[in-house]
Amino acid sequence: VVVVVVVEQDFKMKGLDYTKKMFCCTIVAAILSSPITVHAQGWVNITIYHVNELKFPPIPINMDTGDLRGDMYFDMRGAMLPMECRIPSPKTATDCKNPEATGQNLTLNKLILEVDPNFGPYGRCNICVNGTDHNGDNNCTNGKYICNCGPEKGAPVACTGPVGRKNITAEATGEGSCAPGAPNWECWRENTARKTGGMWYSTVESGYNKTWRVAELVRRVDKKCSDNAIYTAVEKGNPDCFKACGNFRNTSSDCWITCFYDTVLGPYAKNSTNISGLDMSILEKAWDSPFQPVTEGGCPPL
Repeated sequence: VVVVVVVEQDFKMKGLDYTKKMFCCTIVAAILSSPITVHAQGWVNITIYHVNELKFPPIPINMDTGDLRGDMYFDMRGAMLPMECRIPSPKTATDCKNPEATGQNLTLNKLILEVDPNFGPYGRCNICVNGTDHNGDNNCTNGKYICNCGPEKGAPVACTGPVGRKNITAEATGEGSCAPGAPNWECWRENTARKTGGMWYSTVESGYNKTWRVAELVRRVDKKCSDNAIYTAVEKGNPDCFKACGNFRNTSSDCWITCFYDTVLGPYAKNSTNISGLDMSILEKAWDSPFQPVTEGGCPPL
């Protein structure tokens, strides 16, 4: 009872209502399994973003998150999915069967975490779908988040408590997929990482309130609202190109997708590493705009 009261009061101080059963149960269960410890000297605040389905809580237990640029990379590469997933393959399964990219009722969350800066290996945390997390665990429970801290091609290794961290530029640009004759989306994916850079983080249950805790849930918004903010900013950057695609926004059409990446990355990024496009300050402003006050155009909280 004491734990529930403390948690409820803590979040109500921040103007949040976590009396809903699925949120309350998740928070309380995590706290009971990971008792609150004295806040260690030297912990730092990081602002993180992440996408997940509304049925899951915004607190990133056994989930991956990113700083502004890191999560921008994750989300912006989602614009290419209609082209990438047109011909399914084992290579595209991680993206095309990822509920955080293709699921229903997606949300975008912004939080401030307090973390122990002694980072550990990054955990690839995915939702188990049809018995696999597409990271090596092929005997997982459907609908459950699974984190794997092992090598990309190897047996699954459970993650320990430290917050994991990965540099997106170093990771994504080392694939070498943007080669002559590669599909446009292969180059766009690598070049988006080159453009945005950023960091990804993994926060596992065994480290909750030991190596990381939530300082503030800034806001949770409908991803359709946040997508609209980003798409509008990009379309303003190249109106003639998008106008040629028709009077209505069709994010599944090759025309719209090509205009999107030509505007963000420049026209040569589809078949080379020659990157230009919109200034990052424009993209950063658009990315964070959903979390501005609603009276200033921000998205309403969920």
